[in-house]
Amino acid sequence: MLPQQRSVCLMSALLVCSFLSGGPSLAQNSVNHTPQAPLAKLTLRVYNYARTDPASLTNSEKVADAILEKAGIEAVWVNCPVSHKEAHAYPSCDSEMGTADLVLRILPRHMAAKLHHPNEPLGFAQICSETEPACELNVLYHQIEELGTHGYRADRIMGHAIAHEIAHVLIGPAHSEEGIMRAQWTSTDFQRISWGLTLDFTKDQSRRLPEAVLRRTRSPAQQVLTQENLMARPVH
Repeated sequence: MLPQQRSVCLMSALLVCSFLSGGPSLAQNSVNHTPQAPLAKLTLRVYNYARTDPASLTNSEKVADAILEKAGIEAVWVNCPVSHKEAHAYPSCDSEMGTADLVLRILPRHMAAKLHHPNEPLGFAQICSETEPACELNVLYHQIEELGTHGYRADRIMGHAIAHEIAHVLIGPAHSEEGIMRAQWTSTDFQRISWGLTLDFTKDQSRRLPEAVLRRTRSPAQQVLTQENLMARPVH
């Protein structure tokens, strides 16, 4: 496996500071709002280490679905075990993982504390080649829970964070000045997300994202990964 690199997303939970920073809010974004027929299929293997409520997690996946579909991507969500003793209960996660299989890890505070990521982001993603299977994206659930204590919808925010990190895996570590790929979201954004509005990808990102998925789909994996050897990998 190639050495792992990470894209750290600076979506700070310091709401007052981010609001006063004067960054563009959701309402100011010139983004892609035109629904497209899904062209590229991406599988997300979900490891819910934070043991978030299943109904809330399903809601987050639906939010991410809606954002990704606008960019021409169809997401398939596969629940996976977080311990070896649970493996028998998740037969759908037993298949080999290809280059269009991504691994979503929802991390609790004690696991996130081992990562030593600065700026308290909501998540971060592995940057890997298009021939590498099971590239990882991580969501730091305690950060999202903290936003929930301020009256925001944690499930909807997590859906946005997941879509944001998926994009980093597919098109790299760069952020943009508008839309969902901005490095920081403001308190106004969090409020609008909670109302059911969405941050979306730009037109250029919506073009590049499905192209990246299709390239992955056509690329032979440099190695074969299964659930068993994936679970043996440590949290970095």
